[in-house]
Amino acid sequence: MTYTETLDYIFNLRGGEIDLRLDRVERALSLFGHPERRYPAFHIAGTNGKGSTAAMLHRILSLAGYRAALYTSPHVVSFTERIRIGEGEISPAEVVELAEEIKSRAAEAGIPLTFFEFVTVMAFIYFARLNADVAVVEVGLGGRLDATNLVVPAVSMITTIARDHEAYLGSEMLSIAREKGGIIKKGVPVVCGSLASEVRELLRGMAAHAGAANYFLGCDFAVALKGGGLFDYQGLNSTLAGLKLGLRGDHQRRNGAVALAALEVARHAFPVSEAAVRQGLETVFWPGRLEVVWERPMVILDGAHNNEGIGALVEEMRSLRGERSVKLLFAAMEDKDWPHMLAELSRVASEAVLTRVPMQRSADPGKMSAAVKRRIPVSVVEDPARALQFLLERAGPEDVVLVAGSLYLLGEVRPLLAGRAPAQWAQGHSLGARP
Repeated sequence: MTYTETLDYIFNLRGGEIDLRLDRVERALSLFGHPERRYPAFHIAGTNGKGSTAAMLHRILSLAGYRAALYTSPHVVSFTERIRIGEGEISPAEVVELAEEIKSRAAEAGIPLTFFEFVTVMAFIYFARLNADVAVVEVGLGGRLDATNLVVPAVSMITTIARDHEAYLGSEMLSIAREKGGIIKKGVPVVCGSLASEVRELLRGMAAHAGAANYFLGCDFAVALKGGGLFDYQGLNSTLAGLKLGLRGDHQRRNGAVALAALEVARHAFPVSEAAVRQGLETVFWPGRLEVVWERPMVILDGAHNNEGIGALVEEMRSLRGERSVKLLFAAMEDKDWPHMLAELSRVASEAVLTRVPMQRSADPGKMSAAVKRRIPVSVVEDPARALQFLLERAGPEDVVLVAGSLYLLGEVRPLLAGRAPAQWAQGHSLGARP
């Protein structure tokens, strides 16, 4: 198959369904000699902050000289973003080759993998064959039954816990916490972000039952926010002052503290220098997290797609916008709490353009418009490229354009903006074609 045909095959496995079980993945991995057991991992669960924390760890470990692998989801623009070794992504040719191999062996063994299971198997095989020293692995959904939960962790990590994917994880915070706490392994230390007291105590109990040392932000280690975007880390065994982070937002500094605590816990297996820590934090990049792609007008891309993430985004937008007007471009999946998300964003936006991404799960922008039009002026432009063009034409150089609501929307919009200056659009360039 070609690369495009391969991706079509993978994305349509079992109709794109989510079916949380571990037996199929374990059987598939056994066909390849259990590659996931050939390297230790930093295994990261959480409602928000998983990808950013993973990116920080991966960057620091790479700068420290380790052959560090990274597995994250979803991708923003290219499928190959999901699977990396060092600075390099898996190539399209390698995707085709591995997919053919997995497809053939799984079919012969009668193992019907879902999309995420298939890609997880691909990543674990790729990391083993390229001799990774360590893998940083982001949980896809939940934890206990997630396809990634077959790794051998050096440290298990839980960034935040909030309501999301309630159809699979339940709506009660403690039930969600139990599912995410399912990544806790016997004797493997656990590092967690700042959590509600009842959630913290539940996870402490789960860790104690597994004989796993456990550390929580705000209890066992801390972050002190400073001016100019700097922060201090008060750790388990050390203190680092005046740290600078390449990602915007106070929530990212808290994610940074979780990453640093995990490195402290794993310091004997994976020692890193202070220089690697400082440089790694300062130079880390993760697309679509308060990402400023233009300055005049300021265009910000943020993939917040649940209530906790939107709350953090609104808090940061208040300080970023100053006295400027914020124009919002928004799309969401129908199964998300988009009424709450739009209500929160309308507190910082002066107007909104609602659109949809080309997916069956995408929420109807007309329906969303009816729910928000009493709060702020709203327009509906169904095509995301035309919606972006419409909004940029209405934005002055001092305005802020915020694109939010779904990582899939960022995937549609980001390639249109990358490497192009605002002046180009003033000269009549069209946003209809990607670069």
